[in-house]
Amino acid sequence: MTQFKHGFYTLFIMASAILGCLALSHWFLPLGGILLILQLACAIVALTTSRFYGLLAGLAGALSFNYFFTAPLYSFQIAEIEDSINFVVFILVAILMSELAVYVNAQQHALQVVKTQSRILRSVSHDLRTPLSTIIGSVETYTTYQDKLEEIEKKALLQGVYDEGKRLYIYVENLLQATRIEHNALVLNLTRINLTSLLASIESRINNRRLKVVNISSSECITASESLFEQALFNVIDNALTFSDDAVSLTVSKTDTKFEFEIQDTGKGLSKEQLKAPFQLFQTSRSSDSGKGGIGLGLSVTAGIVHAHQGDIKLVNTTPGLRVCISMPIRD
Repeated sequence: MTQFKHGFYTLFIMASAILGCLALSHWFLPLGGILLILQLACAIVALTTSRFYGLLAGLAGALSFNYFFTAPLYSFQIAEIEDSINFVVFILVAILMSELAVYVNAQQHALQVVKTQSRILRSVSHDLRTPLSTIIGSVETYTTYQDKLEEIEKKALLQGVYDEGKRLYIYVENLLQATRIEHNALVLNLTRINLTSLLASIESRINNRRLKVVNISSSECITASESLFEQALFNVIDNALTFSDDAVSLTVSKTDTKFEFEIQDTGKGLSKEQLKAPFQLFQTSRSSDSGKGGIGLGLSVTAGIVHAHQGDIKLVNTTPGLRVCISMPIRD
């Protein structure tokens, strides 16, 4: 949450607790019960925000308890020693809860780091094994049988090594961007990009005749981080070509407020389980080491890049295939 949201959240929780205690006090709720309710509200704020807002909630709770519920009412004077003790204990509990919140948040962060590392290892084990095995096998075949191989066979082996090397490069680049997204460290260098040039660069990288591009105009420009947005579109198109044997279309359109990019394939689409969390980083839907597996890391990186540009991305199952809709805001 942002600082503004933290402040509003703290105000809402404490105001609700104070108003609730005022209402219940008319039903003869004892002071001990009021103290517990206010301390519970402070604990909720401390555990869900930060040390500062936990202490702020504790101070607000202690002052409101003194002002509304202890004699003399509607005054910050404290007449009874017991009320003084309650006030001090309230402040001490707020401090302890705030420190506990800091500890819990640190533990949660450490746990998240461990989970991220685990997801990275699972992702790497699946997505690096196949290209590495292909490269090793091709090189081993070439070095062992190069005297017996025909020239066309040698070229095929070398082409396979080159293709798998490119696949590894793309994966490592996505892995780098994914870790930046995971730690909110993605840096945008916004520039005006000619759409025709951008799409031509992507077509050159894809180098696949099954890709059909429909552009709106040769003069349209979009404001984005060029390398990142190109990678985002490339990931979606590459994913579509991987899981579809037929043509893949990329259609670009424009409204008054945004550019829209629709990538349509004719593959099997996504399962209901995949649609629940299609953009979770470092998650694979592979059930074994065989087959093409799930939607992979690329779409997760694409979603992170698009959202960093204040854009939106949606996945829609079609019959057949999958449509990926990317919306990018028009900037001045």
